[in-house]
Amino acid sequence: MKIKIEINNSNGCNFSKKKLRLAIEKTIQQSYLLNSSFKDVIVSVGFLSPNQIQKINCKYRSKDYVTDILSFANYEGKSDILKKNNSKIFLGELLICCEDIKKYSKKNNILFSKELYRVVSHGTLHLLGFSHSKNMFKIQDKIATEII
Repeated sequence: MKIKIEINNSNGCNFSKKKLRLAIEKTIQQSYLLNSSFKDVIVSVGFLSPNQIQKINCKYRSKDYVTDILSFANYEGKSDILKKNNSKIFLGELLICCEDIKKYSKKNNILFSKELYRVVSHGTLHLLGFSHSKNMFKIQDKIATEII
């Protein structure tokens, strides 16, 4: 399975593209959801300013505040993904606010890179149809620790 990532980093977030891809790839592998029938898995990643992400959060989630990540899945859930018969699958879009992640990292004395890849894993799990659970948090924490 090949992971293709479309990145829009017009906000100038400083990160490793290789590690970003690795975070998404390892998260997909740990989910045990996608099998080898999918040759290409595509994820779009956009980095936004606090103002931009707040507007989108308000519009689509009715939450008028800045957040670290928004996930817009292309599928209704796990069963919808598993019905897909093509060799190529577009999972959806991750919108990330690096400034919010930096603020959280500093406040909680966490490496920015570790928090970024934890958040990316979290968003990817949502694209795969996961809801908040112990298993979801366990996967994202494991990925963040492995990546840095």
